Amino acid sequence: MAQIKSTMEMVLERAERLCAETTESSHEDMTQRGMRCAASVLNGEGADVAAATTALSAAEAAQFCQGMLRTFFRHVALPREEGQPWEGALHGILEMAKVLPGAAGKMDQLSGLLDEIRSILGRYLEHRKQLEKQLEENFAMQTAHLQQTMAQQTGMKMKLTPRQHPKFNEEWQRVQAQLNDQYLNALEQYKGAITNYFGLA
Repeated sequence: MAQIKSTMEMVLERAERLCAETTESSHEDMTQRGMRCAASVLNGEGADVAAATTALSAAEAAQFCQGMLRTFFRHVALPREEGQPWEGALHGILEMAKVLPGAAGKMDQLSGLLDEIRSILGRYLEHRKQLEKQLEENFAMQTAHLQQTMAQQTGMKMKLTPRQHPKFNEEWQRVQAQLNDQYLNALEQYKGAITNYFGLA
């Protein structure tokens, strides 16, 4: 009897595991569908978010939106050069909110969060340029001293820029890392607030 019970328990446990795996698999499938939909929006392919979410259950819609946000957030990153590559992703998040039940009623809140992100990303490059200029100014005197020392040692005059100082790159990497951490932390906070806005935290 004990053996029959343990066999039955094993069958039930296996059934539970299979059920959990199926649920996990369908969640992952919905997330992937959301990511593909967001990619279509970013590529300007005119994806219909409303149509894509209409027939979904609440749980499926949540997973679908998780996937969309994941793709949009991936494009909301610190810029390497001038321009606004994040704008498409922020527009996509706004469009997503317009068609989702419950999200459309608080659009002012979402618009405020997106404006804050624009402000952070817009300030980043300017702040980085200021720090770079400041660092070059800080190294100017050390570079002049290094030029004198090298001229005395080699008997040749050399013209060095602050960026050619051996310690400049090391210091610039450190300053950039601190700056990036500061801005990335701020971005993550706003991304978290957007996730909460959609009820996906």
